[in-house]
Amino acid sequence: MTSPPSIRWTVGKNTIAQIIGKTIGAGITLLISILIARKFGATGYGDFTKIITYIAFFYLIADFGLNAIFLQLAHKDKNLWHTLIMLRLVLSMFLILIALLIIAFLPQGTTQGYTALVKLGILLFSPTILFQAILTSSNAIFQKHLRYDLSTIATISGSLVSLLLIWIATRSGQSIIGSISALLVGSMITGAVALFFAIKLQKSPGFSLHTHHMTALLVPATPLAATLLFNLVYFRVDSIILTLTRSTAEVGIYGFAYKVFEFPLVIPTFFMNSLYPLFLIAKKGRNQQFPLLLKKAGVILFFSSLMFVVVFWITAPALSLVKGEFQLSVNALRILILGLPFFFLSSLTMWGLIALKKQRVLAVIYGTAMMVNIFLNAWLIPMYGYWAAAWITVASEGLVLALSAGALVKYITP
Repeated sequence: MTSPPSIRWTVGKNTIAQIIGKTIGAGITLLISILIARKFGATGYGDFTKIITYIAFFYLIADFGLNAIFLQLAHKDKNLWHTLIMLRLVLSMFLILIALLIIAFLPQGTTQGYTALVKLGILLFSPTILFQAILTSSNAIFQKHLRYDLSTIATISGSLVSLLLIWIATRSGQSIIGSISALLVGSMITGAVALFFAIKLQKSPGFSLHTHHMTALLVPATPLAATLLFNLVYFRVDSIILTLTRSTAEVGIYGFAYKVFEFPLVIPTFFMNSLYPLFLIAKKGRNQQFPLLLKKAGVILFFSSLMFVVVFWITAPALSLVKGEFQLSVNALRILILGLPFFFLSSLTMWGLIALKKQRVLAVIYGTAMMVNIFLNAWLIPMYGYWAAAWITVASEGLVLALSAGALVKYITP
């Protein structure tokens, strides 16, 4: 009889598959950012950042933390995924409408804020809320079966299409709207490929909305959804306040640094995607199994973060090679990467608490961090611009780590 694969092999295989895929995907995203930055400069990239940041808020609302709850309940009902994806489809279409209604009432600026060009970009890019919801729902099946290689294929397929179309758009002299349209097409392809693989893996195609399934998913997910929303608000509110109070060029300078900063953040995200199903198993086992898994994961994440801090600190000046005006992005990036250890470890503490079903505790932690973050950004960004935004990002994640680590230790200590 063939022995089952070890935990280390299972986590390692899926993490490597995700890292390879996300490295390629993030590399393509970085190339796309460089193409746009070189073509349109800091001001054009600022408009691009405003569009992407605005729509990104609705991605996470559509997420609603449902995948984590689905994985806790999936073994009880194989048809639960049918309700999960249908629920997300309905929610995402409603969110597209809300996103467009809100932007219609925002004041229209001419040289800063939400200009006519930015509003048009948001209108064109809003369907990606639906495609992202499809990808997120498909990832629930990939995570359940530990087949993140399929998610990797879907993501790379869409990214390559986006890169090709943006290369054509920037060389043919189109405006930033051409690049946004290219990203829309790539997002649609990613969603379609992911859905194809998910249905094939699920082996029971169908979409339905059963009341008892909806209740089982939504009720326990609500605190987690609040946590993720709080997380996104404090993660992105700096860009919005920059948009409203500083020049578009400064939004672009900070946005470009932030895009590069996001590159290493895929590591803890996908590492925890692989580890979370094993958390659910470990916490049901011997008393020391779960804490030991947490400790080992923490060591890996901490030393990985230090490696990235060194690499990105040394290579940060390369941002100025894209275009001279992005020399100012170098300092912003160096400030942001000092927070990498906080971001890597807070990912571990967050999913550790979710495995323990402490979503309400997480909601309080992230809600507190969000309020502190909004206050500091609203106070300091109008005076100090992207310098304040970068330092506040680091400090806020440090606060999240301190609070979540303290809570986790409390709940796993006998």
